[in-house]
Amino acid sequence: MNVSVGFIQPKVRFGNIDYNIERIESLLANIDSFDLIVLPELVYTGYVFRGRDEVIRISTKYNKKIIEHIKRVSDIYSAVVVAGAPEYQGDKVYNSAYIGYKGDIIDTYRKLHLFYKEKIWFDPGDKPLKVYDFRGFKLGVMICFDWRFPEVARILSLYGADIIAHPSNLVFDYAYDVALARAIENNIYVVTSNRVGVDNRAGMRIRFKGLSQIVSPKMEVIYRGRKYREDAKVVEIDISLARDKMATKLNHLFRDRRIEFYTPLVNRELVEELDEA
Repeated sequence: MNVSVGFIQPKVRFGNIDYNIERIESLLANIDSFDLIVLPELVYTGYVFRGRDEVIRISTKYNKKIIEHIKRVSDIYSAVVVAGAPEYQGDKVYNSAYIGYKGDIIDTYRKLHLFYKEKIWFDPGDKPLKVYDFRGFKLGVMICFDWRFPEVARILSLYGADIIAHPSNLVFDYAYDVALARAIENNIYVVTSNRVGVDNRAGMRIRFKGLSQIVSPKMEVIYRGRKYREDAKVVEIDISLARDKMATKLNHLFRDRRIEFYTPLVNRELVEELDEA
């Protein structure tokens, strides 16, 4: 079964929601159709906040506009849209990915592994990993630094994900290569959307380089976006490739796991011992 998947790689200006929406719309204008489109992490707001209060203020002020835009795009294309934005709920604020489908927000994924000053700006995600079934393909979501923790992609794959949507604001060059590892480890597609533009505030200057990519279960880069320039791309992928978990005629990626030897993975005492050492 073929599915059309892709990414939008816009230039983002911090705090300028109208500009950011205009850039997304401009790139979408070059795309006729898709089943899934992935936008970057915090694509509507920008990334470098001055503090938690600023995240809450911006989220509160623009949340409705952001949600309405995601819903509208998913409705126009009758498709799945995964886009990053802050999510303020109660007294907590999350670095989230909104999952829109045919005019509705069906769920949010809240980033589990916060990077650097995100630990000051956001609360860690509190929702279990989940896979969504759309139009015959199964989708998992992780955000940016979640790539550093292979357990995330593995759990999503064990839940049946064919594709992982990966909204990002990448800062490490090797992060792009790790997506290839996550794809081959689990025999899945990974769609990483990374922004361009500069955030220069709060004593931090980050120039985001783009290079968004669509990676196959065979560790191939099907398409990689332009460096430091806006881009958008949709490709056709064969979902059946992600559902064949046979590495050889005698090796199954999941059934061959020796899980009885993996219990240290969930042993926090070992982590505490490493810290003490």
